[in-house]
Amino acid sequence: MSIKKSFLHKAILLIAALIFVSAATNAAAQIAVTASANLPPLKADFDRFISWFGGEWNNNEQVWQQSADAKISLAAAVKEEAKNKLVEEKITHTHHIFAPILAPKIGSHIYYIQQSLDGDLTKSYRQRIYRISPDEKENAVKLEIFNLPDDKAFFDAHKKPAIFADLDVSKLRATPGCEVYWRYDNNAKSFEGTMKPNACSFVSKRYGDKRIIITDTLKLSESEIWINDQARDEAGNYVFGSKTNTPVKNRKVRYFTGWVYLHRDGPAADITNKKFSFRSDIMIHNEGQKIPLLYDDGSETPYLLELAQLTYQNTRTAILKMAVIDKETKKNVFYLWSQPDGIRVGINHGWIQVGLTQKTSRVAYGFGEPPRPARTATTQ
Repeated sequence: MSIKKSFLHKAILLIAALIFVSAATNAAAQIAVTASANLPPLKADFDRFISWFGGEWNNNEQVWQQSADAKISLAAAVKEEAKNKLVEEKITHTHHIFAPILAPKIGSHIYYIQQSLDGDLTKSYRQRIYRISPDEKENAVKLEIFNLPDDKAFFDAHKKPAIFADLDVSKLRATPGCEVYWRYDNNAKSFEGTMKPNACSFVSKRYGDKRIIITDTLKLSESEIWINDQARDEAGNYVFGSKTNTPVKNRKVRYFTGWVYLHRDGPAADITNKKFSFRSDIMIHNEGQKIPLLYDDGSETPYLLELAQLTYQNTRTAILKMAVIDKETKKNVFYLWSQPDGIRVGINHGWIQVGLTQKTSRVAYGFGEPPRPARTATTQ
C-alpha cells in the first residue's frame, strides 16, 4: 500500500512539473511574440529601406512603351497640336546608380549618387551624396542631399570608393529644407517619399535669379523607384519637371554575365571554316542596355547585344528579350525572348552563339564589391 502511495505521489509531482514547464514555455513564446510585435516600427522601416535602396535603376521599359504608344497615336493623329503634345511630354530615359559607400566623416548610411541620360554611363547629369537616417520626430526615414565639392573629381567614384574615406561633411553643401521623408505604407508594400511643403527652394541664375521651389514625390518598393521632381517659381509658374505630373518609373536592374562565340564572316559564314572569335567577359543588365560585341582581339564587330525586360505589345505579356542588332541599320539581326524573371538565356544561330546567366551576387550592381569597414584588432 505504501508503494502505491509513493508511486501516486511521484506521478502527481511529475504531472505538476510538466504543467509548469508547459506554462513557462507558452509564457516565453507569448513574450517573444509580444516583443516582436512591439519592435519600434521606425527601426523596421529603416532596415527595410536600406535593404531596398541600393543598386542601379533604369526606366527603359517606360520610355520604350511611350515610344510604341506614340507611333500608334501619331498614325491616328489629325490635329497638329496633338503631335506637338506627344513630343512635348516625352519621358526622359534615365539610369541611376545608388552606391553605398563608407564615409565615416559624413555618417553611417551614406550613398554616392550618379545619374545619367539615354543609357550613356560615360556622362552624368547629376552627382550627389545622400545621408540616410531614422528621424524619430518625423517618424520617417530621412534622406539628406549634399552637393559634392567637385563633380568632375568624383565622376565614377562608385568604382573608386576609397576617395570617400576622408571626405568631411564640412566639404559638402546642402540646401536646408530639401530633405526627403520616407514613410512605409504596409498596404502598398512601398515607401512614399515627400518634402515638407514649400521648404525646398533656391535662387537660380540659370532662370534669371528667380527663386525656384522644388517638390519631390517619390515611391520606393523592393523592385521599383518612381521619381517625380517638380519645380515652379514663386508665382507658381512651371520651371521644369513633368507638366502632366508623370513620374519616371525606374526598375532595379539585374546584371548578367556570359560569353559570345562569333564567326568573323557574319550571318553568311561557312561555319566549317573555323574563323570563330570567343569572349567570356560579357556583362549586361536587363533594362535595355546595349553593348558592342567585340572580337577576341578587342576590335569591334558590326553588332550590338541588347537585353531588355519589356511587355509584348500584342498579348501584354512580360518578357525578357535578348537581341543582336546591326550597328549600321539599327535593326535586329535576330532576337529571342524568355520569362521576364529568367536567370539564364542563350541562343545558337550557327554563326553566333550567346550565353548569359544572372550574377549570383551583387545582382543590381555592375561594379565593385560591397564596402567593408577596415579590419582592426577589435573587428578581426
